[in-house]
Amino acid sequence: MVSKGVKVALAGSMVNFCLGIFYAWSVFANGLINELGWSKSAAMTPYTIELLVFSIAMIFGGRFQDRFGPRRGIAFSGVFTSLALALCALTASPLGVTLSFGVVFGTAAAFGYSAVTPAVLSWFPPRKRGLVTGFILMSLGAAALVWAPVINLLLINVGIINTFLICGVFLLLAITGASRAVVMCPAEEEQPAEKQEPAAEITQKNEKIWLTVIRNPSFRVIWLMIGLSSGVGFMLIGHLVQIAELNYNVAWGYLLVSLFALTNALGRLAGGVLCDRIGYIGNLRAALYTMIFSMLLFLSGLGWPALVSATALLGLSYGSLYTSFPVIVAGVFGLKNFGINYGMIFTSIGVVGSLGPLIAAFLAQLANSYYPAFILGIIATLTCFILVADLKKKTAAA
Repeated sequence: MVSKGVKVALAGSMVNFCLGIFYAWSVFANGLINELGWSKSAAMTPYTIELLVFSIAMIFGGRFQDRFGPRRGIAFSGVFTSLALALCALTASPLGVTLSFGVVFGTAAAFGYSAVTPAVLSWFPPRKRGLVTGFILMSLGAAALVWAPVINLLLINVGIINTFLICGVFLLLAITGASRAVVMCPAEEEQPAEKQEPAAEITQKNEKIWLTVIRNPSFRVIWLMIGLSSGVGFMLIGHLVQIAELNYNVAWGYLLVSLFALTNALGRLAGGVLCDRIGYIGNLRAALYTMIFSMLLFLSGLGWPALVSATALLGLSYGSLYTSFPVIVAGVFGLKNFGINYGMIFTSIGVVGSLGPLIAAFLAQLANSYYPAFILGIIATLTCFILVADLKKKTAAA
């Protein structure tokens, strides 16, 4: 018989799968470029704004989850992500799609995403935190594996406008349906507490939660590290189709989106297991080594085999890093007020990480190549190595 915790995890995974449609934005962007004549920068702006709005809205979505529970936040997400895609179809202009997808979808997705993780983790003991986090985030990463070919098929048969509408209807039905099963574990059924890392014992009494988070000596290190590492991933995820066409003369770039999704999903699950076994510091280092190697393969110019290998390694490293984020926040700050704590850290993905796609588009138009973007990715990843060492010192001191 399937336990209640497993049912909640499966429903949460369904929500994340639906919200993961934004990972396939490069396929939407290709439709906007080819069918409506948009420029690369214009097609990438909605995605960039979505990342920024999503990260900021995570604070409010996390606080909403902490106060009212996950079900309402997920239902809100289902209604308004669907509405956002419908508005993209009705206002198919750069400004209209930027406001619809960037602002409305980004806000709604944050309320759904921020509600899933704490609800699922409440049903499992801390020793399984990495594995469970990897499982529920795996569906988010794997989403593009399905969404990319589906969206590409829809673009060919019904066009970009109808594709937005069809995807919107699916999100409405799937997310609101799954919301009914996602609940927090009742206090009397919660798993027994285990000894936490010393840093997790920081008090949050008698002061505002956001002030407690910012005052922690590890906050700035974690914030910048997450922003830079996610920025490298977003910079290339959003341009995979265009990278294949411009740098490698490959017409099947949309398949790379699916490949990235597959390895991203596997990386999230593997990252969760590694976090449990070697700690998040060890997992961070392994993932960063893999990410640098993927950048070097992109730069090698060895044809489509290098392109495919680099995409696969990028997916593995990015997925593993992404799983580390909530594990780090839970380890340093604890699970109490996890929603808003994670939301505060998550703002780095919008403030720093969201710049990646726009910078890559600017450099590509300037140099007529994505090679400058690969070099920038190597520099950002090397910076993350320094930040990981600093984080290890700060958490050890705490």
